[in-house]
Amino acid sequence: MDMFKYNDLISKTVLVTGASGDIGLAICAKFLEQECTVFALYNANATPLNELKMSHSAGDRLHIIQCDLANPEAVADLCGRLSNDAGKLDVLVNNAGIVKDSLFASMSFDDFSTVINTNLLSLFRLTKEALMLLRGAENPAIINVASIAAIVPSVGQINYSASKGAILSFTRTLAAELAPRGVRVNAVAPGMIESKMVKKVSRTVVRGITHSIPLKRLGKCDEVANTIVYLSSAASSYIVGQTIVIDGGMVMR
Repeated sequence: MDMFKYNDLISKTVLVTGASGDIGLAICAKFLEQECTVFALYNANATPLNELKMSHSAGDRLHIIQCDLANPEAVADLCGRLSNDAGKLDVLVNNAGIVKDSLFASMSFDDFSTVINTNLLSLFRLTKEALMLLRGAENPAIINVASIAAIVPSVGQINYSASKGAILSFTRTLAAELAPRGVRVNAVAPGMIESKMVKKVSRTVVRGITHSIPLKRLGKCDEVANTIVYLSSAASSYIVGQTIVIDGGMVMR
């Protein structure tokens, strides 16, 4: 995939959550290409990030940190560390998310609340802690990763849809509050992207969905990452409170 260069991003500090997933890894790699210093958060599995650090030409600028975003102390410690190491935060990418799919009739309250906790409450917790670090930066940006499930029905994902739909509203209101202070907040809503999350979906379903996508293919993690990098750069300096849908045309009205 072509690389787009945003000179204003050189040597900026970026924090990416959910960094060990396929989209998270692509986001980290793209910011490394832009010569950023990247703090990559993971919860359980550091192996993919360690591999990225070894293989990427700018891997020395990738700092891999274990952090349970559901733990307020861990989040406070993380922001304290960033404050010491970097002094400021230029870009926050809220990408962490989980799925616990089942039809509403058989979904437990625990399956519902766990997804809301991880996808929504953790996003609040980290963004709140990171706010002072962002305000210390020159043109700071927050990008929240939602999903197409926030916009169109996604059967079996009422917990996930609710959490991602809330992220879109959260993004708009936070953008309105922070824009006068110079912090730009936007969201992206990826459709069906070639990733481990989608590999769990049955091939038949994926074939059917691919057929309904005007571009006739699934998206690539790079395509999501490119949009996030764009939204963090001066190239998007007048875009505030928006959700950019990255879905190959799937939800065109």
